[in-house]
Parts: sequence; structure tokens; C-alpha cells
Amino acid sequence: MSPPRHPLSVGRCEFAGTWTCCYHGWTFDLQTGVLKAALTDGPDSPICGKVRVKTYPVEERCGLVWVYMGDVERDDTGTFRPPPVEADIPEQFFEPDVMLIGRMSMQQGNWRYACENAFDEGHVWYLHRYGSVHSLTWKLPAWSRIKVILEDETWVTRDVQELGFGGQYGALGRWPRNRFWNWRRLAARVSMRLPCTMRLTYGGSNRTKYAWYVPVGRDRNRYLQLYAFKVPRLSERVWAYIYYWAYARWADLGQFNRQDAWMVGLMPETAPERLYRPDVSITGWRKLCEHARGLEASAVPFSEGLEHLEGQPAVAAQPARAPAGQPASPAGGS
Repeated sequence: MSPPRHPLSVGRCEFAGTWTCCYHGWTFDLQTGVLKAALTDGPDSPICGKVRVKTYPVEERCGLVWVYMGDVERDDTGTFRPPPVEADIPEQFFEPDVMLIGRMSMQQGNWRYACENAFDEGHVWYLHRYGSVHSLTWKLPAWSRIKVILEDETWVTRDVQELGFGGQYGALGRWPRNRFWNWRRLAARVSMRLPCTMRLTYGGSNRTKYAWYVPVGRDRNRYLQLYAFKVPRLSERVWAYIYYWAYARWADLGQFNRQDAWMVGLMPETAPERLYRPDVSITGWRKLCEHARGLEASAVPFSEGLEHLEGQPAVAAQPARAPAGQPASPAGGS
């Protein structure tokens, strides 16, 4: 925010190496954050040099602007020294013949709740069963048993151990009542990693979906969704564009995910929680947050903690905040 309480995210570049607030024309040095000019107060404005805003390390990779929001110190020259930005960007983004395309929106709800929803196992089989064009033809299980595992040292993944497509729920009757148009099996694998990154891989597909839930205050998050298409041929790139603009943008990234956003926006911060067996996924995610960069190392390695998740008491939700030493998150596209 600039001193007149206006967000600098909607400013512009008037001079090299500076950023100007679009409201009153206050112009800040990008490296130091010091006010260099107050354009609407004239060249001799006495406030220049007396105001400073916080600045963050920024890098551009893969057509996106990545901002490091974690704790970091400057060196003797005054330059930020954060970890390499490549450490927090999905490796697939740097592979040859990968095309990225997606959308960004602002959502209501705390970013931690949005991450928990993304990795939550139980809601998929009920919430998305109704009212979504994207899941209209899916033959969804009624329930599942999963194990949370560690992949590639940084991703926690929901590894499905068992699926149940229906059953007799006592005197209530049998559920679900599948229709003839529910024929397509959902072959997907969901993973999460810090700071707020979700990965959804589709079996037998040339696309992978990624999402970020970037904190914007306590009760809002910037929701970035990207498809990574593996398209070595021009014809495949054209088809990926057609698929995205004709269907996926509105049906999957739009209507389908608005169901999730609706639930996240309704989540109150109340206690106590009542977790059930599918919430082993949420417990695994919370344990991952305990191992965020910058936090004191746990006595129990994360991989060992995951092995003992099943049958253990639920991990209580922590205060809704960004982890210490939060890695780089995408701020927008170019």
C-alpha cells in the first residue's frame, strides 16, 4: 500500500527503476522502496526521501512474475539474497515443448483453507457430483482410502489405496445412484507442496494442472490456475488452445472450481474440528506446513511423520498465516 492507502499493484512505470502509484503519482525506487518523487506535489516536494515502502525480490520466469515474500537479508551492497527462484517453480515448466496457459482470479477465503480444500480427499466425491458440467460424465467413487506419501522430496501426494463405488448405508438405503451418463472414470493424482502449490496429473493425458493460492490478507487469496501442456507438434499446440478456450477455461477452471471457492469462502474459523478418515490428506498437508523453510527443524523427519499418520489423532489447524520463510509465489503473468 502507498501512504495514501492505495495499492501499488495498480501503479505504472514512469521512470526506469521506479514504480508510480496511479492515485497520486508517488514514485518509489524499486530497489530501496524510498520515495523519489511526489509528481503531483512538484519537483521540489519536501516529502521526497522521507517515505519508504517495503520491497521484495522479484524474478521473471516462464512468462510469470515470481515474488519472494519470505524473510531475507540484504548483503553488503543492499541487494536481496533469497534462495534461487527455480527451487520453487515446478520442474515441468522448464521442460522443452511445454506450453503454459491459464487464468488468475481473486477468491474469498484464507489461503490455508484453499490449500486444504485442494488436497482434501472427501469433498471430491460429493461436492463435485452435482451441478458441474466438467464432472457430468464422471463415474465418481462414493468413498476412498488413501495414504499420504512424499514424492520428489517436496511434494505430498494422495496415493489411493482403495475405492468404493457404492454401498448400503444402513436403513438409509444404497448410495450413490449413478446414471447412465456417469461412465468416465477419473484418473487423477493430486499433490501439494509449499508455499501454496497444487499439482494435478491426469492419467494418459498430455496436460498437468497447477494452482497457487497466494495470500492477499487474511480472508482473500489470489488464485492462479495453469495448464502445462506437453505439445511437441504444432497441431498439438493448436488443439491445446482450442481445448482451453472452448471448454477448459469456463468448465474446469471456471464453473468447476467455483464450487471449491464457494466452500472455502464459507469456512469459518471455529473449533473444535471433527475430522474423519479421509482427512488424513488434510493432516498430511498440515504436517508439511510444520516443515516450511525458515522454521526450526522438527525432531521427527517429515517422511517419518507421514508414515505414522494413519490412526493418529488429527493435527489441529494452525493460525491462518503464511509460513516463515515463505518461498516464491507467482504474482501475475507477462
